[in-house]
Amino acid sequence: MGQSVSLIGTWLQNTALSWLVYSITHDSRALGIMSFLGSVPVLLIGIYAGTIADEYPKRKIIMITQSLAGLFALVMALVVWQDWTSIWILGAINFLLGVTIAFDLPTRQAFVVEMVGKEDVANAVALNSSVFNAARLIGPAVAAMIIASISIEMCFLLNGLSFIAVIISLARMRMPNEERKARKQHKSRLHAMKEGVHYLYQIPNYRALMTLVIAMTLFAWSYTVNLPAIAVQVLHGSEGTYAALLSANGLGALLAALSQAAFGPRMRPRMMLYISIATFVVAVSFIPLVTAQLGVMALLVIAGWSIITFFITANSTLQRYVPDELRGRVMGIYSLSFTGLYPFGSLLTGFLGHEFGVGPALWFDAGIMALIAIPTYFWARTLPRLSEIAARSGSHSVYPATVMNHK
Repeated sequence: MGQSVSLIGTWLQNTALSWLVYSITHDSRALGIMSFLGSVPVLLIGIYAGTIADEYPKRKIIMITQSLAGLFALVMALVVWQDWTSIWILGAINFLLGVTIAFDLPTRQAFVVEMVGKEDVANAVALNSSVFNAARLIGPAVAAMIIASISIEMCFLLNGLSFIAVIISLARMRMPNEERKARKQHKSRLHAMKEGVHYLYQIPNYRALMTLVIAMTLFAWSYTVNLPAIAVQVLHGSEGTYAALLSANGLGALLAALSQAAFGPRMRPRMMLYISIATFVVAVSFIPLVTAQLGVMALLVIAGWSIITFFITANSTLQRYVPDELRGRVMGIYSLSFTGLYPFGSLLTGFLGHEFGVGPALWFDAGIMALIAIPTYFWARTLPRLSEIAARSGSHSVYPATVMNHK
C-alpha cells in the first residue's frame, strides 16, 4: 500500500522531468543525458551496493534510501518553483537521486524473498511489478492534468510527500526473522563483489540469461526515451499526448505484471523470455509506420507487456535459484545490468533519434535485439534447465562445487 502511493508520486516526477527537459531543450539528446545521469550510478556502485545489502538489515537500508529520494524530490520542486531550471542543476539532482537508487534497488529486490520465501517469489515479483505498473498507468495521466491545471513543480512536491507512505509502511512491518545487527564481515568487500560475479559466470544458464538482460536494457528498454519526440514529431501532440503514450505503455506493463502473477509460475521461463523478446521486436518495428495516436498506443501496450514480462521472468528466475548468502550481490549485478547500463542505451537511442529520426532509432534497436536473441536462443536450447540442475543438487539453489571451492 505504501509503494502504491509512493510510486504514483514517482511517475508524477518522471513525467514532469522528461517534459520539462524536452520543453527547455527540444532535443532528444538532452533526454538521453538526463536518463544517463539518473542511471549511471547503478553501473558504478551497483555491485558494491549489493554487498551492503548482504551485510546489513535490508529494511533499514530501504528506509534510508526512500527518505533520501523524498528529500531530493522536494529539492527538485524548490528548484523549479524558483525558476532555477538549468539543465545542469536538474541533472545534478537526478545524479544524486541515482546514487540513492543504486543502493535501494538490489536491497529492495533481495528483500522480497525475506518477506515471502522462495516458493512464492515469482508471484511476489509479479505482484510488486503490478503495483509499479499500476502507478505507471495512473501517474502520467495525473501528471498531465497537474501540469496543465496547476504547475509542473507540484508534481515534484507531491512525489516528495508520497514517500511518507512507504516509510510508514516499512516501519509498521513485523519481520520475525529479520536480522537486527550487521552481519560480521569476514572478507573484503572487493572479494565479496568478485564472489557474486564468479557465481553467475560459472553457470552457463545465467550467462545466457544475463546476455539477454543486458541486450534488453541497451536495445529495448531505452525506446521510452524517445516517447516525447514521438508525441511531438510523429503525432504532433502536446504533454497530453505524451502522457497518453506513457499510460498506454504502462497499461501493457500492468497487464504483463497481472498475467505473470496469475499464470507465471505455470509457464516455462525460457519460453516466456523469447516470446516477450519476439513480440517486442515486432511491436517497436511498426511504431514509426503508424501515424494515428490510437495505433501507436496499441503498439505501446504490446511493447510494455513484452518488456515487463521479460524482466519479471528474468528477475524471479534469479531470485528463486540464487543462494541466500549471495542474493544481495547477485541482485546488485542484475540491477547493474538492468538499470546501470540503461543510460548507455538511452544515450544511443537519444542520439540516433536526434540525428536520424525516431523511426531509424527504433528500427536499429529492434534489429540489434533480434540479432542477439536468435543465436542466444539456440545456445540456451543446448543447456539443461535451472530447475533440473537444482533437482540434481537436491536443493532449491544452484550453487556449483566450483563456487564452493572459490569461497
